[in-house]
This record gives sequence, C-alpha cells and structure tokens, in this order.
Amino acid sequence: MSVAELVKGCPLFHEIYDNEVEEILSSCVVASYEKNDAIINQGDTSSDICILLAGTAGIYVNKDGHRHFITDIGSGDLFGELVLINETERTADIVAKERCDVLIISYEDFYSFYHKRPKVFALMVLNVTRLITKRLKGSNSIIEGLNTKLRSLEEKKAA
Repeated sequence: MSVAELVKGCPLFHEIYDNEVEEILSSCVVASYEKNDAIINQGDTSSDICILLAGTAGIYVNKDGHRHFITDIGSGDLFGELVLINETERTADIVAKERCDVLIISYEDFYSFYHKRPKVFALMVLNVTRLITKRLKGSNSIIEGLNTKLRSLEEKKAA
C-alpha cells in the first residue's frame, strides 16, 4: 500500500485532490519506531508535523516529576501540529506502543505550499484549524464533566 493510500483518511488532507496529496508527500520522509521508542519528547524543539501511518502511540505529559497518560493515537492521526502556530517546544511525549511508521512533514515543506499552491496551503491550514478546534471542544467536554464530578463531591462533603 502506498503512503498516499495510507494518509487518505488523515484530516490534514480533507478536500485535497489525490495528485496534490502526492505532491505534498513527495518531499516527506517516513520514519519507523519500535515499541517504547520516543517519537517526540516533551520539551524538545522541533518544527515537523507528523502523521501516524501504522501502529499505535501514546501521548503522555510530564508534570511535577510524574508522567501522565493522556490518550492513544492511531493510524491516520496527525500530531505535532502546534508548530504551525508558532509553538516549537513539544508539549507532550509521543511514545510508540508497538512498531510505528510515521510520516514527517517539515515546517518548511508545509509552508512552501503558500507560494507553490495557495489553495492547497489554505485547505491544509483550514484542516489543521478544524482538528485543533475539535480537540479543544473535546477537552472542554472533559473539563465540564470533571467540574460536575467535583461539585458533586463537594456537595457530599458539605452534607
């Protein structure tokens, strides 16, 4: 199976024609990671965005000397996208839970489409914005649920 077929479901390429996806992929590299390998380390500086082509990886945040599991990502998931909005320090660890293949898109290659293919660039930026918005809404729902549980616990404690 070609890399283009593997990324078809990735939200980054929503509404982008196959030949345009092929053009984007032409300058990308694929890296392989074994189980427990760090794909990204929190705090590192980098300017690449990545798409998990195969395998499963975990997202972890290190805080107060402890590593906290956030969620798993799988085939077709985009990560590292915050570099596109000027956040070059990695905010989490991404660790392979099994053998993983990762498509790496450099910041420079991503932004080269601004001049080469403005429509494709605009769609990719829109798609990243949609993805970040979806994740933010999901986080808001989780926070709302936690606040409800906290209020319930406080009420029980007060009673």
